[in-house]
Formats: sequence, C-alpha cells, structure tokens
Amino acid sequence: MGKQLCRVLAGSGDSVLVTSRNVATHRSAFASFPGIQLWQVDRYDALTLADLCRRSDVIVNLAHIHKEQHRSRIDLPPARRGDFEEVFIELPRRLIHAASGCGGLHILQISCTGASPLSSSGKHRAQGLGEILMVEASRDSQAQGHFTYLDGPKFVWGDRLHTTVLRLPDLSSGNLARLAGVVVDRLTPRSEEVGRILEASPEGRVSVVYPRTSAQPVAAHA
Repeated sequence: MGKQLCRVLAGSGDSVLVTSRNVATHRSAFASFPGIQLWQVDRYDALTLADLCRRSDVIVNLAHIHKEQHRSRIDLPPARRGDFEEVFIELPRRLIHAASGCGGLHILQISCTGASPLSSSGKHRAQGLGEILMVEASRDSQAQGHFTYLDGPKFVWGDRLHTTVLRLPDLSSGNLARLAGVVVDRLTPRSEEVGRILEASPEGRVSVVYPRTSAQPVAAHA
C-alpha cells in the first residue's frame, strides 16, 4: 500500500516523506517516483515522532505486522508488551503524544477490517485498542469529564486532534489502486470524519462504523 500511495502522489507537487527502518531495501522501489524522500528511522521514539510531526501537515500511519517475533508475557513485566502491542497500540500512543503540540496536523491511522478491542485475535485486539486511542485523541477530555483510554501519566488527554481511522479490507482480495485512492481522498481532513472509524469495502465504498451515524456509505471512490 505504501508504494501504491507514493505512485498516486508522485508528481502531485506535494513533498512526501516515507520513513522506514530499512531504507536500503526500499530505495529502488521508490527511485522512479518524483517528490518522494526516504528517511531511515531506527526507532519510532518520542523525539523522532516529534520531529516527523513538525515536518508534516498529514501523517499516514501504515505501520503493520502480520506475525509477532516477541509475544507479550504476563509473567515477565519487562516483556509485557509483545510486537502487536508495540506496533498497534504504543506507536499510535506515542504519535498522539508527539502531535499534541503541533496545531493543524492531520493523522490518518490505517487499520484493517476485523479490528476490535474484543476480538479473540491478538492482532485485531491490539489494532482495535489503537483505533480507540486515535478516536479519543480527537475529543476534548476536559469537557468530557470522565476517564478515557488516553488518561494517565503515560498518556495525554484528548487534545481535539484531527484524527481519522480507516479500516481497509484484505488487500489481496481488493483493488489496491482503488483503495489507495480511498486513502488519498482522506489526506485532507473532513470535519464529518474527524474522530470517526471508517471502513472501506474492496470496491472502495466507505462507511462510518464508529460512532455509528448512518447505515449508508459516506463516500465511494470511483
């Protein structure tokens, strides 16, 4: 999906910064795209994310893994977070924290169909929790007057950020170019989609799945 997005955005006049832990692996794949810069990022820590936020108007979080090399361990506190928690919960949390000081920044969190905090799948469960963090970051915690997932010493309160979650279907069963178009359509924040979880069908139809406002698709990408 990252490569397809760059193909769509190449030559648009926008500056696109692609981060990776292994730039050398991807350099040849992106070499033909004008306006695309690759940036080696060894750790997505607070300082790195703050730097990215300051450089950006829009951040698309495409970080994704299918399997864990390190699983969470309840018997060993230093290893209590597995790879799913690190990628799908901790990275969005740190991104929210970094973005809280950057006015006007829009974050588009890419998730997948099936994500839910109540899922029996560890991957989908972690993705669902990450989605909630993004949704709550768009709200005003002070005005809500009750605790949320963002409250606590290691989190930030909802700071009315411009955040949107977009769930994509299995890319092997969908039209990759069409779904990339759905993502590109949401690089500019839409007021009715801020703080929402959206879900795209393989055909490119997009519906609001949380909080539910209508059973009808909100948009479609031709």
